[in-house]
Amino acid sequence: MRVGFRILVACGLAAATPLLAAPQDVVKSRVASLRELGAAFKNVNDELKGGTPQIYIIQLSARQISSAARQQYGWFPAGSGPQPGVKTNAKREIWVQPAQFKAGQDAFAVQAAAFAKVAATGDMNAIRAQAKQLGATCTTCHRAYRVDPDR
Repeated sequence: MRVGFRILVACGLAAATPLLAAPQDVVKSRVASLRELGAAFKNVNDELKGGTPQIYIIQLSARQISSAARQQYGWFPAGSGPQPGVKTNAKREIWVQPAQFKAGQDAFAVQAAAFAKVAATGDMNAIRAQAKQLGATCTTCHRAYRVDPDR
């Protein structure tokens, strides 16, 4: 199966970051969670680009993305931003502009929930349209809050 391994990896979205963890541990947990989120979205895009999309892979990935959207609020606690000894691609603006960043998180959560709902219907045209909207939400946030926004 071409995506079997990625699905297994993506199935275990990371748990929320412990409150008392060292900043570098928080960043490692955040990076792992974001990679799993990215893998789930890649699965969706791979299926949509393929000749015969497998709806169950899209639906599973949509549920993973929706779950990550609910967990993301704990991924950027105070003290886990850029600082000496801590490598992160997160821009300082996340912690300097928390209301704006939360608005971006909220937009992602709304789009992720909408995508999961549309994916559950199996309507490929609607899934494609909603996947584009979800991706645009990711891109908007990456451009504002990520050092390397094209990743």
